[in-house]
Amino acid sequence: MKVCFVTANHPPEAVGGTEQVVTALARELQGLGTGITVLSGSDVPRGSAAAGPDDVRQERWQGVPVHRLFKQPDEYDRHGFVRPRLLGLLGQLLAREAPDLVHVHSLASLGTGVVALAAQLGMPVVMTFHDLWVTCARFFRLPAGGVACPTGTDRTACVTCVNDALQTDPATVAVGLRARDAAISADLAQVAVATAPSATAARWVRDCAPYGRPIEVIPHGLLRTVPAAERAVPPAAGERLRIGTFGGLVAEKGVRELVAAVAGLPVELHLAGPFHDAAFAAGIRDLAARNGTGLVLRGRYGDGDRHPARDLHLAVFPSKCQETYGLVVDEALAHGVPAVVSDAGALAERRGHGGVAVTPLGDLAPVLRGLVTCRDRLDALRAAIPATLPTIAASARHHLELYRRLARA
Repeated sequence: MKVCFVTANHPPEAVGGTEQVVTALARELQGLGTGITVLSGSDVPRGSAAAGPDDVRQERWQGVPVHRLFKQPDEYDRHGFVRPRLLGLLGQLLAREAPDLVHVHSLASLGTGVVALAAQLGMPVVMTFHDLWVTCARFFRLPAGGVACPTGTDRTACVTCVNDALQTDPATVAVGLRARDAAISADLAQVAVATAPSATAARWVRDCAPYGRPIEVIPHGLLRTVPAAERAVPPAAGERLRIGTFGGLVAEKGVRELVAAVAGLPVELHLAGPFHDAAFAAGIRDLAARNGTGLVLRGRYGDGDRHPARDLHLAVFPSKCQETYGLVVDEALAHGVPAVVSDAGALAERRGHGGVAVTPLGDLAPVLRGLVTCRDRLDALRAAIPATLPTIAASARHHLELYRRLARA
């Protein structure tokens, strides 16, 4: 069987959560005998020094062929979501590759019309809702402009939120959002099978896209196995606790709230991952210094590096986004590190799961204080970590069964 993955971006240009899942799923499916080809967008404009003059660049990543398509300056979101030139290029690639089906992971940089295009070519489409892009022009349902994020299909508040970034005429934004909804609905109407990594993601899409057909919930799971030798060592008696977070170090992930919450606690705070804003990074360092908190900045880390969870006694993920899964939580647990998470989005589903404490962000400080000052509580949280976790291998087997079902049909 041959499958074409369609995604907004792909390593090495981008290595966010969706990109990590896409590459891991491709690896597992290849191991099951499935041929994978990737059609990827890019955040680099055509004609730039990084992209060069070509419309499409042929790449290869971990043994998988990748066709990367570059946008023109007038093919970004503020100009609309239907990009005929890109659709023409995608049509040529799909016709040439002739896959048995197309698995759409993200349309965010390629625009709408891809599902309809595949359907016209007689290729059934599986779509995974990795994020909330189909319901939110700003991806994360984290409102700006002083509005509350709406439920259902009401876009009144969305006009203010989107215009907070565009700073243009609200009436123009309203027209653009209606056009966006119509284009996305046309694509969703032709999806053969839809999946999501969590019940929360599925619910948002059903209610707010809206999408009326079934969505199969398939957790991403752990993307790579963790050998026993790489599990973190529990704190020794009297040892200063190491608390930290890892991933993208941005305001939306609650990094500032974490630094504030550990103020006055006898801990060492570890932050691992890239800061994407120099001013934000400086503010974090200043806040930790003013609070007297020992701060260790790990910086970027990759697959071949020592995982930051190995140096922690407690991981904290106080995201403010409407998260759709939470890969970092699985990574912490797999390394034997208990986790405290906010109740944002799918993270709330971790409530009642071993090794994880879920809390509203406003209660983060007392929750952390309780775990730091009472080691028995921390020990109990660690002891509750399950022996087995969901894995990307299980996700691949589940998706392969969906593919075979569609091929039979």
